[in-house]
Formats: sequence, C-alpha cells, structure tokens
Amino acid sequence: LCPIFSSGFSDCPFLGRADCRVVFNGILKLMPGASRTVNCQLSSIRQAQDDPEFIEGSTVNCKVKQGFTLIELLVVISLFGITSSLITASYITFDRNQRIRSAAQTLKNDLRFVQNKALAGDKGANSECPVTSTLVGWYVTFNTVQASTYTYAGVCNTGGTEASFPIPPKTVTYPSGVTLHSIEIGGSLLSGTVVKVLFKPLATGVSLHNTSAPPFLDASGNLTNLASQAGNLVIKLKDQQSASAKYQITVRTSGEVSDAKL
Repeated sequence: LCPIFSSGFSDCPFLGRADCRVVFNGILKLMPGASRTVNCQLSSIRQAQDDPEFIEGSTVNCKVKQGFTLIELLVVISLFGITSSLITASYITFDRNQRIRSAAQTLKNDLRFVQNKALAGDKGANSECPVTSTLVGWYVTFNTVQASTYTYAGVCNTGGTEASFPIPPKTVTYPSGVTLHSIEIGGSLLSGTVVKVLFKPLATGVSLHNTSAPPFLDASGNLTNLASQAGNLVIKLKDQQSASAKYQITVRTSGEVSDAKL
C-alpha cells in the first residue's frame, strides 16, 4: 500500500514480483490521476519460496496511478465545509437586511401614497365619501402591540359625524421576519400605544392622534384627540432575529417623509 500514500518504497519484503503486479493492477483500476512508475527494490528473500525470480538486489518497475491521499481529501472536504458555512451565513444576513430595507421602502411609499390621496382630496374609488360630505383627510394607524401590520384609510365628515372608509381599512403586513421595533414622538418612546398619522387635504402639515380618533375634528372644526406628545414621528423596524432596530421612517410635522438605515 506504500505507493498509494507516498512516492514509492525501497523494499518489498512481503510481495513477490507476480504478487506486486496483481496488487498494483488492482490499484490502477481504482485510483484516479496521472500514471507514474515506481522503482520497487526487492529484498533478499529466503529460498524457502523456491522462486527463481527472487534475486537479491534486483528491481521491478511497478506502474501505478497517482491518487489523492487521505489527508488531502480531508483537507479539501474541511475547506469546502468552511466555505459553504461562510457563504450560507453571508446570504442569510444579506437576505434579512434586504427584507428590512424592502419593508422600510414600502412603508415610506405608503405614507406618501396616503399623503397624496389627502392632498388630492380623494374621497374613495367608489365615492365612499359623498359629494355633500367633507373629506377630513387620510390617516395611517400604527399599533405597538400589533407589530407585524399597519393600516391606512380615509375619513369623511357627514353631518358632523366622522366615518372611516373603506371598510375595513387597508391592512399592510410587513415581510416575513420583519416587525415594528418602536415608535417615538418628539424623542419620547411610546409603549403599548396606538398612533394615527393624519394627512389633511390642501395642507402640507401632519397631525398625530391617539386611539380615540376618529373623530379628528371637534364640532368647531378644530383638531381633537391629539397625541399627548408633540414632534416628529419616528417609526423603527427590525428583524425577528435581532433586538436592535435596523431601519427607521421619519414623518416630520411639516409632512415630509424620509427613511434611514441605522
């Protein structure tokens, strides 16, 4: 077996010429690689075998095919396993980051979509808000308890009574593995709170309201059910495998919507 694991051997104390050829012919059929010739030095063999070919100092050329050693195979398999692990880990991290980024972009686009509906005075595709009624605006609802979804809808004032449309409101679900991390207003962290962002028609500003809205306006037409905090609204997203926020969406009091990677 020496030719399999080394460049050759200097002595064949246990194999005669005929036996050596049989062994190496079998190896030639099993082992891949380029063939090479090994010079086998025959040792002095006792004449008990009575073989005239066993001559002291004689040599025989044993042609074998060079294969891979066990150590080489183990090294290659180990490197392949390490490389596969690194590639898999990198892909998983990349996939998570892409899902969070996609969720943040979708949320920002939905906020702008709702804002544009309010600015355009959209009363619904099927005129859910009658012509004789007043469009109060369109709003987006965030719930820190229901961290996997948010909703948006319009609100219409008919005879002093406000009602949302469509029914039920449009619900958007974050991509798999992405959840709401936190909500802040003016730097104050909110917990177990519902926040509704109202975009008013023909106005550039935005108002933040609590869970009691609608109504968003009182009998005098002034804003009501406002959130106790004031300032910019910051919505942070994270993946389920992480405790820290990865992306944030900011809704400024002026109505500007922006996003940023954390």
